[in-house]
Amino acid sequence: MEKKTVRFYVGGTEFRIVTGDSEEFIRSLADETQERISKYTDSGKVTGYQAAVLTAMEYAEENRRKESILNNIKDQLKSYLDDAARIKAERDRYKEEYDKLLAQTKQKGEE
Repeated sequence: MEKKTVRFYVGGTEFRIVTGDSEEFIRSLADETQERISKYTDSGKVTGYQAAVLTAMEYAEENRRKESILNNIKDQLKSYLDDAARIKAERDRYKEEYDKLLAQTKQKGEE
C-alpha cells in the first residue's frame, strides 16, 4: 500500500499525517471530528483543549459500546457453531445407525 502525506485542519490546527488510507477518508474523519469539537466550542463554555478531550471521550465510549456489541455477536456465533457441530455429530450418528440397519435388512433379504 502506498503511503502519502495528508494535510487537514481540526480545531484551527493544521495536521499532516503519513497514511495508506485515501485522502478522502482522512478528510472525512477530520470533518467529523471538527463537527464534534464545534459542538462543544460553539457554546463558548469550553476551551479547544476541553472540547478535544470530550470528543476523544465520545469516540472512546462509542468504541467500547461497539466492542461490547461485537463480543456479544461473537458469543452468539460461537454458540451457533457449537450447535451446528453438535447437530452434525448427531446426524452422522443417525446416518451410521441407518446404514447398519439398511445392511441388516439387505442381509435378511438375501437369506
